[in-house]
Amino acid sequence: MSKKSVTTYTSLSKLFHWIIALAVLTMLIVGFFLDSIPDESKGTAYMLHKSTGITIFFLMILRFIWMRVTTKPDLPDSMKLWEKILSRFVQYGFYLLLFIMPLSGWIMSIAGGRMPVYFDLFKAPLPWVGENQSLSGMMAEYHEAIAWILIVFITLHVLGALKHHFIDKDNILKRMLPSKGD
Repeated sequence: MSKKSVTTYTSLSKLFHWIIALAVLTMLIVGFFLDSIPDESKGTAYMLHKSTGITIFFLMILRFIWMRVTTKPDLPDSMKLWEKILSRFVQYGFYLLLFIMPLSGWIMSIAGGRMPVYFDLFKAPLPWVGENQSLSGMMAEYHEAIAWILIVFITLHVLGALKHHFIDKDNILKRMLPSKGD
C-alpha cells in the first residue's frame, strides 16, 4: 500500500490515541486536586494516579513503536506550511511530553521514598533511582510544569482539529474518529 493511498489512521492507532487522550485528561484534572482529597482516600488516589501514569508511559512506548511500523495519512496539501509545522510540533511535542510526564512522576515518587505499587499488585521500582529528596523536589517541579505545557498542547490540538473540521471542512478530524470499519 502506498503512503498516498492511506486516508485514515489504523484502528489500533485510533485506539491508542483515544485511550491515552482519555487517561491524560483524567490524570490532569485529578492531578491538580490530589492534595485536596480527604486523607482516608488519599493513598488510594495516589496509587491510582501513579499506576495510571506508569500505564500511560508504557502505552506511549507501544504507540511510538506502532507509529514507526505503520503508515499514517499525509497532512492535506491544502494546509499552509505554518500549519503543517505547528501540527508536527504539537504531535511530536505530545510524544515527548507523554514520555517525560509519567517518568518525572515515577522518579519523583521513588526519590521521595514513596515507591509506586502498580494497582496494588507489585512494586514498580526504577533500578537507577534511589531515595533523594532533592531529586524528588526537582521532579515535582518538572511534573507540574509539564502538566501546564500539556494543557497548552491539548488546547492547540483540539482547536486545530475543530478548525479543520468546521472551517476548512477537510477530513483531519474524521481520520482519527472511530468508524464502521474499526
